[in-house]
Amino acid sequence: MEEFIWTLKGEKADKLECAIRGRGAFRRFKDKVDRMGISQQWYDFQTECYRKLAIQWCREHGLEYAEGSM
Repeated sequence: MEEFIWTLKGEKADKLECAIRGRGAFRRFKDKVDRMGISQQWYDFQTECYRKLAIQWCREHGLEYAEGSM
């Protein structure tokens, strides 16, 4: 969530930074993202992070990684 916030500027970033403090941070973050109309931007960012993690994991375990659907 923090890395996503770093991609934003101004008021959006400020509001989301406040949302991720303390208990219930993920719920508050998702609610704010939805209200701001940037849910798809968040999901695209999250998907790309997961893709990068999967590629790195494959490399670290000597596995070949191929892009695309099965």
